[in-house]
Amino acid sequence: MEPTQDLAFQQIKTRRVFEEICEQIRNRLSSGALKPGDKLPAERDLALEFKVSRPAVREALRTLEISGVVSLQKGVKGGTFIRDGNPAMLTQSLQDLMFLGRVTLRSLAEARVLINGMVMRLACERATEEDFQAIEDNIAFIESSEDILHRANAGVMFFRLIAKATRNEVLMMLVDSLSDIIRVVIDRTGRVARPELVSVRKRILKAMRARDADTAIKLMNEYLSVVHQGMDADPIEVLRPGRTVAAVAKDSLPLGKARAKPAAKSDTRPVKPATRAAAR
Repeated sequence: MEPTQDLAFQQIKTRRVFEEICEQIRNRLSSGALKPGDKLPAERDLALEFKVSRPAVREALRTLEISGVVSLQKGVKGGTFIRDGNPAMLTQSLQDLMFLGRVTLRSLAEARVLINGMVMRLACERATEEDFQAIEDNIAFIESSEDILHRANAGVMFFRLIAKATRNEVLMMLVDSLSDIIRVVIDRTGRVARPELVSVRKRILKAMRARDADTAIKLMNEYLSVVHQGMDADPIEVLRPGRTVAAVAKDSLPLGKARAKPAAKSDTRPVKPATRAAAR
């Protein structure tokens, strides 16, 4: 059998020095030699210990800072410190990766439905009366508040409280991340308030209190189907290098303001662009 002639192999390159430094520091973390709060040696001392240039050490530390591994602090008592684990870093990374790729709204909506289904089943098993009371208070606030921004924030919290009841940090991060991404999409596409969701929230809580996961999941799917109305398969904006998710959300406001109408006191009024996610 003849070997393939067009594999287009490329020259093997050695790892850059700063990458090796990063890996060694990460290995110290995994072994427990370094712990959150520990201070690394000064840049000069690290360069001597690694037998590399100071610019290579500086690049490695900046890379670790961007990754959320270390914190670079200035001043007399400053230096390079190992950071505490921060779940928000993973959430932000997931958001950026999703926006950098050509992710369809349909894919986002589908993932959200599937993940919230798993979250709901686990929450029904593990939730305490304290969790149920927190969700009930959240629903009451959404129903009674006259402030659009407060209702939008409470709408995000509704999903977070359910995820919190799972006692699973990974699921909490995924729910937060998808909720934030969908919120940006809602801001860009001009979603309107959905007053019918108030009663659905109450029925979800009732099913959760009864530990009826199947009914709770069915109701949550109904809830999300309303929120996701109009999400087709068109890709969302692909971020240019250097742009952030927050920048996309900010840029969406002028588009929405052009469509916005004067607010009425009815709960069916159009939602202001910055807070359309209250419909969630």
